[in-house]
Amino acid sequence: MKTETCIHTPVTVAGIQVVGCGECGAVGWFRGVEWLDPAEGMAELFGQYDLVGRLDSLSAPAPEVLLYRPPNRRWRSHLDAFPKHVWLEAAPDLWLSHDDEHLLLAPANPIHLENLTRGA
Repeated sequence: MKTETCIHTPVTVAGIQVVGCGECGAVGWFRGVEWLDPAEGMAELFGQYDLVGRLDSLSAPAPEVLLYRPPNRRWRSHLDAFPKHVWLEAAPDLWLSHDDEHLLLAPANPIHLENLTRGA
């Protein structure tokens, strides 16, 4: 994957390849040489994370941010595929960031917000 200024090398995490570029904002999900649906990639990397709470946004691209923590140290390493303290559009209308310990999701679509918080 390449843009005008960046050359992206996918990082393998949990059996999938991920591109997350803090320079140009590119995000890509792959399994082998096939593109992977972003929702499926997000579920594979972060599906076991626990929702800790909802926060009012300070600088996120959505009015509310969901804070997640990994179930253990091994799962925290999944965050390493993305630069920290940068908002990236991981899926349409779903932005992610992290601080090395917690996953932050900013759903710009109310349906995403409802789906991500249902049952929590």
